[in-house]
Amino acid sequence: MKQFAAFCGTAVAVLLVLFFCVTAVSAFAPAFSGGSGAAFGTGSGAQSSVVSGSGAGGSGASGLTAPDGSGAGSDLPDSDAFWRRIVKIKNILFFTIKQAFLSTVVALIIGLPAAFFVACRKFPGRRFLASLSSVSLCIPPLLIALGYVIFFGMNGVFNRTVMALTGTKEPPFTFLYSFAGIIIAHGFYNFPIIMRTVSDTWRNLPEDEYNAAVLSGAGRFRIFRTVTLFQLAPSIAGGSVIVFLYSFFSFVIVLLFGQAGGSTMEVEVYQAAKNTLDFKYAGQLALTETAAASLFVVGYVLLGKKGRRTHAGVSSLPPVRVHGAAEIAGLAVIGGAILLFLVLPLTAIVFTGASDLIKLFSQKSFTNALLNTVATSLGSASLCVVTAFFFACVARRADPYGKSILFRIVPLLPMAVSSVVIGFGLTNVLRRFHIAGSPVMLVITQAALTWPLAFQQIRGAMERIPMAVTDAASLLSPSRLDVIFRVQLPQTRRALFSAFAFCAAISAGDSNLPLILGIPRFETLSLYTYRLAGAYRFAAACGSGTVLIISSMALFAFSDKLAGRHGDESGKPRTLARSIARSGVRGKKLGR
Repeated sequence: MKQFAAFCGTAVAVLLVLFFCVTAVSAFAPAFSGGSGAAFGTGSGAQSSVVSGSGAGGSGASGLTAPDGSGAGSDLPDSDAFWRRIVKIKNILFFTIKQAFLSTVVALIIGLPAAFFVACRKFPGRRFLASLSSVSLCIPPLLIALGYVIFFGMNGVFNRTVMALTGTKEPPFTFLYSFAGIIIAHGFYNFPIIMRTVSDTWRNLPEDEYNAAVLSGAGRFRIFRTVTLFQLAPSIAGGSVIVFLYSFFSFVIVLLFGQAGGSTMEVEVYQAAKNTLDFKYAGQLALTETAAASLFVVGYVLLGKKGRRTHAGVSSLPPVRVHGAAEIAGLAVIGGAILLFLVLPLTAIVFTGASDLIKLFSQKSFTNALLNTVATSLGSASLCVVTAFFFACVARRADPYGKSILFRIVPLLPMAVSSVVIGFGLTNVLRRFHIAGSPVMLVITQAALTWPLAFQQIRGAMERIPMAVTDAASLLSPSRLDVIFRVQLPQTRRALFSAFAFCAAISAGDSNLPLILGIPRFETLSLYTYRLAGAYRFAAACGSGTVLIISSMALFAFSDKLAGRHGDESGKPRTLARSIARSGVRGKKLGR
């Protein structure tokens, strides 16, 4: 039985990785072979009118053509056209990097002060602010975009309130469908990552170094600049790279709020394959995007290795009450900004959708979407956990002390390939073999992109198994399988369940792959919500989004609770959010 289970697990892991490699290569192949490929969402009607930026009274630009206005299947025969395309791709890449960088800056501006107050100060609402650290991981970006449309749209709650108070007839705030709207949405959506990674380090800084600096006569600002900031630098750098990657791969928010001529690599791949049918251009974009993202992933792993440091058994400064006018004013400004740009948009979804929530459950289309979401989430999470556990066992055996940089980079390389790129590659494969898209393909594709999240969680638990225990089990066991099934599997069971719940939440919130694959007569809850918003049925979309928020947060809370029941190397509980923050994995990549 053990041999059969091991064989099945190995087969699943190897086939999933091969599937990922084949689809990735298929996405890059048109860049070299010409304009053959398959359009996204064929026969599904996946493209919705909300993409035009006109939701909630908005008036954004559609941006549905290539930046240079090139038509479908352009082969660019002359050298001038070739260099024009190179310049065009360079401009799109620079725009993508620019918006990701500025989004990271906004996240740092909000996240660093928030981390200080969460880690070092006591005040009313501290627990609520700390609880927001799960927003980026468990709430899909589709719902953030929907919340911004409902709250900040031309006919949104905020504009209607200001117009009623001031008596103006035109909406005073029109930033949403612009570059600023993208930056604000990304920054406030991702600042909890900075807050969590930095606050976890900040609250555990050793007290002795701070006291030594005080005794030497240094002031608070000098201590922060010369001691604290240096200690926090690895966490700040690691969190910043995660936010940068999240923003770099952003799809739904840019698709809804972006302006013409200011598109990102992710959106351009989608539009080139779906609207202009220029598959060679889509392949070139996919290859460029993946190459750039790979550099950032490798950079993050190197930063993470340099920044791995614990303070086991070292006392830290306890939090004190907020004091001084500057701290009170800073808390008020940061708290007000978070309330306005994150809490209220999410609250608007719940209140707007409350009236249609009961009605939705009586509709067959909604119940079908809900059941489809449950089925795909469970299937995808199962494949993720099996694959992740297999490779965690391989990594533990080949690199027992975690010193090899290769075993830290390779499992994270799927993070460098976005869901849009992998969806483009899959449609090419399906078209070549005349296979129709199916829910099974959706499950496999989601798992191929998401298993690194489970891998980091499971490998972290496996690294906490003492080597003496593993060595003793190897000496006393007749086969290697006994060590896996009697030692490693029981010792990592909580991590397995935690990773399963987390991957299920990521799959449930994924709207990119269902939209891109365009499976006929099949909708998940995320795609169902997207299409309701595209049909301007915002109350129903908010009701569906509320169900998605509740289910995703429940799965994440369950996952975080399980992960928090076992300790990390320092003997302190390691929650899933902390593990994700340290490892740099992109749960939401799928939903971005």
